[in-house]
Amino acid sequence: MQSTALRRGDLTPLPLAAYLQEFARAITIEDWQRFEYYARRIHHMEIDYLPETTQFSSGFATAVLERTILPKFQVDGLPPLPIFPKLNSLEFWPRDTTSEMCVCTAVISESPVLDKFAIGIHTAYVIPPSDTWVALFATLGNRGRPLKCLAIQPVVYGLGTVDAIDAKTHSLAQLIVRSKPQELALPSDVIPTRIILNAISYLPTLKKLELGYCQSFTVDYETPVPQNAFSSLECLEGDSAAVRSLLVIPKFPSLTKLVIEDGYSYTVGNGPLSWSFVREMIGVISRSCPALEILHLQTMLYSEEETDISTTGRPATSVFVQLQACPRLKDVRFDFSGTSFDHPGSQEELNISDDQWEQLVVAWPDLKSIWFSAGSSHHYHEGRRDEWAVWAPRPRATLRTTASFFRHCPKLLCFGVSVLARGEEARAAMKDVLPRQEPTRLDFRGSWADKKDAQGIAIFLASLVSHQDSDMKVPQILSYNEVNPERPHTVVEFERRQDWQEIKQLVESTRITRQA
Repeated sequence: MQSTALRRGDLTPLPLAAYLQEFARAITIEDWQRFEYYARRIHHMEIDYLPETTQFSSGFATAVLERTILPKFQVDGLPPLPIFPKLNSLEFWPRDTTSEMCVCTAVISESPVLDKFAIGIHTAYVIPPSDTWVALFATLGNRGRPLKCLAIQPVVYGLGTVDAIDAKTHSLAQLIVRSKPQELALPSDVIPTRIILNAISYLPTLKKLELGYCQSFTVDYETPVPQNAFSSLECLEGDSAAVRSLLVIPKFPSLTKLVIEDGYSYTVGNGPLSWSFVREMIGVISRSCPALEILHLQTMLYSEEETDISTTGRPATSVFVQLQACPRLKDVRFDFSGTSFDHPGSQEELNISDDQWEQLVVAWPDLKSIWFSAGSSHHYHEGRRDEWAVWAPRPRATLRTTASFFRHCPKLLCFGVSVLARGEEARAAMKDVLPRQEPTRLDFRGSWADKKDAQGIAIFLASLVSHQDSDMKVPQILSYNEVNPERPHTVVEFERRQDWQEIKQLVESTRITRQA
């Protein structure tokens, strides 16, 4: 039988269709009578209480609870046999009832080799009672077996203030200490709780920590992290406010992967995420994460009154240049889609120049992938992935930047930085960039090009996508009903996209000619 499907890692439900079970035939009463036969063969199980799965979930709950109570697995003179002797991975999505939590606890108690457990709650309005959490955490912790992965990710955990430690929080802390997980996912609002923070700070086995979104977590909060904490942590993921609250200690010596994604539009905590917050975040990352290899930051930036950068002059350097302090970076992704460029300094610091990119490129010799997008708030104007670049400032970077990346980063395979492509820079860069022998991916969907230099641009780019499996993405052409002469920006955007379509055709013909 096939159980329900969930997306790994962030405990986010898949679309509704993914929850429907598929069986080779209809389930019969005889199948439930042979429940123990099937149960002994299960290695991974996902249980989701949705209306579409109610019938199956109810039958499953009855079978588990019956066999927990009745001596179906009793052998004379021996301890009861476990119902799920091979189950090593369990994901559970109850709705709001005590009985559903009891079923989860029963499954855990009957799974002696379980080493991966994840639980999420469908609704933020009704949370299972505290005693059911305590029973579940105690059952997991009393098994005497460490967990590779532990994910406790309700929509709202409901801990209250930092000092309001209730029974379930205390039980969760005990579970973390006893189970010694290598990977741990928690709601953000439990992190400031001292008992939880103490449990995870010096956990020697902890390699990955994922912090779920919490609307009550403010952007200016600094978690009281003790010195020398998280010395073994290699991966940290979560929303910007939660991650920023932890990056207050001087160093994360082992951290190689940092992923920051704000999944709730532009709101973080109790207000918009301003450019000043991101500026501070980049500075903290540069100081705290010297071993970083993967850095992803995805968020919206909204306007805020700021006075620390003059609106009349450019800053001396971009805040991103500080990332020279992370020389091991291999995969860098900044996605500021939906950004407002009204606040002072944003157009300059987000719009990185050739010279500023050069400083970073020289510091990242092992780079394999770069993506930098700072699209306007009209990024999804027509429901497409392509940027409406007409709403954002013209890129200060040119094809000099493209050439610099491929000259100084011999392992680079993916390039996605918006540029202003001109033949002048293309001709100058030709002597420094050799044709690539590996498949490469170029993304110019947010870029501009000088149409009169299309041939020279195409010749340069063809050398970067000379491999037959290489790919170059350009903005899709607009349909005529999307272009309105009375709205000049639509005409400009239409011409920009048409220019890139022409360049791509020239690139493909140049590549075919070279191969021939």
